[in-house]
Amino acid sequence: MAALTENCSIGWRSLAAALAIVSNAAVGSALAGDGLPPCLQCIAVRLEHPIVVRGPSDHEPDAPISVIKLPDGSFRGFIGGGTTLAVDGATPVALSGPARAVLKPGPPGSQSDCGRWITTAMQGFGVLYGLIHNETRCNDPKGAYQWISIAQSRDYGLTWDILGPIITDEEGEMARPASEGDCTAVDGHDGYWYAYCMRRRDNRPIVARAPIENPVPGRWMKWSGHGWNAPGLGGAGAGLIGNVGTSSAYWTEGNVILLIAPSASFRLSISEDKVHFATVAEPLILYDEDNWQRPAPTELYAYPSMVAGQGFNNIADHFFLTYMYVPPDEDFSQRYLVVQEARIRASAEPQSPQVRTALSRWIDSDGRTWTTTGPTMAPGHSYSYDGNLGYLMTAAPPQNTGVKLDECYSDETGIGFLAEAGRCAAEGSKRRRTAGYAFSSEQPGTNPLYNCTFESNAHFVSKRSDCEYKGVRESLLGFALQ
Repeated sequence: MAALTENCSIGWRSLAAALAIVSNAAVGSALAGDGLPPCLQCIAVRLEHPIVVRGPSDHEPDAPISVIKLPDGSFRGFIGGGTTLAVDGATPVALSGPARAVLKPGPPGSQSDCGRWITTAMQGFGVLYGLIHNETRCNDPKGAYQWISIAQSRDYGLTWDILGPIITDEEGEMARPASEGDCTAVDGHDGYWYAYCMRRRDNRPIVARAPIENPVPGRWMKWSGHGWNAPGLGGAGAGLIGNVGTSSAYWTEGNVILLIAPSASFRLSISEDKVHFATVAEPLILYDEDNWQRPAPTELYAYPSMVAGQGFNNIADHFFLTYMYVPPDEDFSQRYLVVQEARIRASAEPQSPQVRTALSRWIDSDGRTWTTTGPTMAPGHSYSYDGNLGYLMTAAPPQNTGVKLDECYSDETGIGFLAEAGRCAAEGSKRRRTAGYAFSSEQPGTNPLYNCTFESNAHFVSKRSDCEYKGVRESLLGFALQ
């Protein structure tokens, strides 16, 4: 982090002012001239319960989704899976309309013959632009070659005119080690689009930009480490510091770029100057691993997007976090598009915790419950939302004041409940995931969580000491945030 601090002390002081953090005297003095980053600990995020939007599917979503607002007030989402689909809905995430193929793979032998994924829809001057991830050589033992092109649409994304390539690696060889892809783009509010991409030869993120007024091929330039002077086509971009990801948004309340990286948990990074990032210590979503060898005993979270309430990715304090989800023990035929409503804010003082995620109880048609912070998909069961039990932390609170809770789930019974970490087997169930952290003792703004049992000895979780008159209280699990 020292190098980051040296490189962007001026930019970070601008960010601090934008976030109104310097109104706090203690923090303001720290920012006065010693080169420290701003109060990154003053940013807080709250996530609500997950909602399944689409799935299961064997091909999409296979990229971050992008959403635009249509003239009639409805929304259109672009969901990539080799072929990009357009799906309409009443809200940015209620994408329930028929799926229409709007961009298919290129013809055999072309440099897009494995597929074309729209990863970002960008509002230009009187026209919609699409950032396109392309792949060819699907069966190459070194992996498919990936590169980025741009297209434009004048009918809100139903048809696209491909303008040409804009971002390629400098290596030249058309195989995965020389790929640059998996980009998303964001309006930098300075007259430029910024595309954050993954360079496959060293798995480092890079960034290129082009003027919003004319983001055509030949106008994209990569950050070289010394300026925006490396050509987008074949130029040598500088790898960004840290595992910051490529899923981008612009936070209008703070005038900063946000990136999310899926790295054994979703992690949020922030930059004012578009090239130097600092990462929030607490994950947005807590999960065990990124295992792409499916099926696997763990779940898979991938391709996050931040979608604004009015579409696109200029988010305010309220936004939607979307992602691809594959349940444990399932293969890629069981892809789901999942969304969580979210809020982000900056305060004048450090926040603890910085991230809280909803703990929810769901109920099956037979009355069996599942208490979880994650999505609820299981063969033979269909769960409906039963209510909020509070919010868990995604990282342990300081000074040993927390308890780590695992989520236990039985495939046979369809019952899911919480137990102290490592105790699912002792409770006669199987561990599914880490649910999060609760306080071990009562704190201001918390409510208790109780492990209860029905007469059938099946577990359920309640925040009432009387177990809602549905069963017997067995133990106190901890205290969740309200």
